[in-house]
Amino acid sequence: MTYAPIRTLPRRRVLPVGESRSLWRSRPSCGIFEFRGMRLQIAVEDPTEVLFPTDCGLSLIAALNGDDAPDLNGVNALDIGAGSGLYSVVLLAAGAERVTALDINPASAAQTVANVVTNGLDATRLTCVTSPLEEYTPDGRFDLVITNPPHLPYDPAYARGDGLETALVAREGGRAMYDAVVERMDTVLAPGGILLMAHSSLADIPRTVAQLTGRGYEMDTLEIFEMDIPLLAYSEQKDTMLGLLKERQAAGQADFDGSRFSVHALMFRRPLDATGR
Repeated sequence: MTYAPIRTLPRRRVLPVGESRSLWRSRPSCGIFEFRGMRLQIAVEDPTEVLFPTDCGLSLIAALNGDDAPDLNGVNALDIGAGSGLYSVVLLAAGAERVTALDINPASAAQTVANVVTNGLDATRLTCVTSPLEEYTPDGRFDLVITNPPHLPYDPAYARGDGLETALVAREGGRAMYDAVVERMDTVLAPGGILLMAHSSLADIPRTVAQLTGRGYEMDTLEIFEMDIPLLAYSEQKDTMLGLLKERQAAGQADFDGSRFSVHALMFRRPLDATGR
């Protein structure tokens, strides 16, 4: 098995403890951020139905402002777990030819369209699909896939069954969506295409890296962000959730310190097929 080289010293950005300062200029239901010289805005009508993006999701966008970021102009892209449309907005603003916003939450489609329109972008270049990733069959494969999977472990004590849970909580110890992305990647990503992922250290980063590099994908870490575990929405169940995370930490499947964890902005490139295409 051949592993692609990984940069030993990726840039690390430490975000302040607490809610008051973050990558957002304002929050929690309407935020403004800058991306490649553009001022963009994301809003959610009902934060219990569609999660307002956290710093975990926004960190990947911040990393894409760096010198090592791929060119997004002209790509045909898939936004997995589109939520409010944060990544779809960024992709279209950066010149993507087409964006497909995929989410299991039916409320995501309307919110994504609304945010695309609010930012003055061409909504005809956007397609919204409501479906689990496991059941999604695209017409063709994409040049670029971008995702920020849910990364908190599931427990019946705090099961909610709403848009907030689908955006943050995943079964299989928080790994369910990561595993689905890995399993489906060869189906949705074209040879030579790029997968961009905001990967939480709470959900076994080495496992994802090993799975994809084992298939020949080249991997690079664009940037690492250190921040608070998003426990605010689960304050009453904080001890339960931290207990589950500590179990995973003891098994070597999670990495965090107290209430602080890291998000790695990862870029994987799928190898070309045997014909070089």
